[in-house]
Formats: sequence, C-alpha cells, structure tokens
Amino acid sequence: MKTTCFKLSIAALLSAPVLLSGAILIDGYTTLGNDRFAGSTSFIGTGLDLSGVGIAESGSGRWVTMLSSNVFITAQHYAPSNGSSVTFYETNDPVGPSLTRTIQSSQRIGNSDLRIGVLDAALTGAYASYAFANESISSFQQFAGSSFALQNAYLLGRSPSGFPVSQDIAVGRNVLDSWADGVTVGGTTDDAIIAIQNSSNENNYVSDEAFLQTGDSGAPLFVEVGGILTIVGLNWYVGTVNGSNFNGFSYLGNYDADIEAFIDANSAVVIPEPLHISAAMGFFVLLMRLFMIFKW
Repeated sequence: MKTTCFKLSIAALLSAPVLLSGAILIDGYTTLGNDRFAGSTSFIGTGLDLSGVGIAESGSGRWVTMLSSNVFITAQHYAPSNGSSVTFYETNDPVGPSLTRTIQSSQRIGNSDLRIGVLDAALTGAYASYAFANESISSFQQFAGSSFALQNAYLLGRSPSGFPVSQDIAVGRNVLDSWADGVTVGGTTDDAIIAIQNSSNENNYVSDEAFLQTGDSGAPLFVEVGGILTIVGLNWYVGTVNGSNFNGFSYLGNYDADIEAFIDANSAVVIPEPLHISAAMGFFVLLMRLFMIFKW
C-alpha cells in the first residue's frame, strides 16, 4: 500500500442544503454488522466504547463527540445550536442506560471547520471522552511520516436502515490514504486528511469500505492508537478526483493546544457518585459508634 498526494480544488459539502436523507455508504453493509443500535454481537464496533458520541435531537440531528465529561467537538458548518438536547447511550443497547444533556455554548476553533463547546452538565464516568490527535501536520510529506498514514480508521455516519435520530449511527472503515493542503470548502480554507473510496480490486481497500454522505458532517473519525480510541478528525466534505470518490476530514492535531486550553478553561466540577457519599457517611457513623463505645 502507498500514500497518494493530490491537490483538491472543489468538493461538495456533506451538509449541502438538501434533505438529510442520505446515509453513509458501506461496502457489504448489513444492519447487524454496521448499525450501532441493531443489537448484534457481529457489529464491527463491538468492543469500542462509543458512549461519548451523541446526536442532537433538534436542529436536524447534529453530531457531538466528547473530549471531556462536559466539553464536546463538532463541525463548524454543521454544529448543533445552543439549547439543543443530545442523548448519549452507555452501551450499544437501544433500550439501555442513557443520558440527555443540553448544548450550552460553543465557539469556532481558529479558521477551521472545527467547533468546540460545553454541555449544561457533565456526563457521568460511565460515558467516554476521547483522546485526540496532537501531531502537527502541514504537508503531505509530514502526513506520510505520521502515525496516521495508512491507518485503518473507523468512519461514523447515518444508517442506511434508518433509526430514531439519537440512534442513527452506522460504522464503516477506510484507510487514511493522503493529505490535502489548503482546501477551500464552504468558506473555510484548511488542510485535510483524505480517505479514498476504493473498490475491492484496488489498493488500500478494506472490509466495510465507507464513503460519507449528506448529514454525516461533524461525526468523528476514529483510529485506535495504543489500544485507545482517538479522534483524528471530523467529517468535513466529500469530492471526486481522477474518477475516485474521497472523504475529507478536518484534522484535530494542528489545533491540539487550542483544544487543550478550552478543556482546561471549562473543566466541569466532578460530583461524587451517591454510592461514594453513602459509603463515606457509613464510615463516619461507624467511627461515631466506636467513639461512643470507648467513651462509655
């Protein structure tokens, strides 16, 4: 396999102003194999903790991915509005435990297509927050030498089968093939990671090969780094070059300092679980009883 360098001049926004009826295209798609909430052990995301990924119920279903217990990241061009409710599920069970939170505020990161914000209340420790890329990449050569080149990544998008908004999550895969410098899409100019939609007889093809569609903007691009699910980018745009379709992703690594600063400035106060409080009270009562016994 090899990385490929090519220049991109124009591409279609994933959030083009059309009905959000599109869904991620996955080669060999099955609802049992690719839909998070189909309730199947054959789901390709089995073993991955996706509890920190949510979709806003209002505002046409915008994606939210947690960077800490209360800080999330999404796409600038497809961000949920303040006041939108977002539901997170602890497991892949559609009727399992869940939490609903409200978007409190958010802001754009630099001139990128990344937007970072806070929920009105932190998620509990049962819900994931994710590590994110921190390598600086400004050229194809740097990308080719990075830890992300040719990684087999997880792509998230809307399900072809259709689920309730908060559960409309399907997972495919693609190889991170290349890098594009200075792409301008929808008024944003930035660099992007590229994943080409390959056919089964082409280089870098993988099982569950995925190509994003309208409505998938802002969903996370995950890579396992040292066994840890890490956000490398967010779904930004799609396009075609030399007859091949490709996905373009906003890269988080070039904004890691801004992201860290925002998380530090907006850290939620961790409130102990009731079980911990009860345990502490029980220990206190025991001490008091012992004190009374010895005093007597």
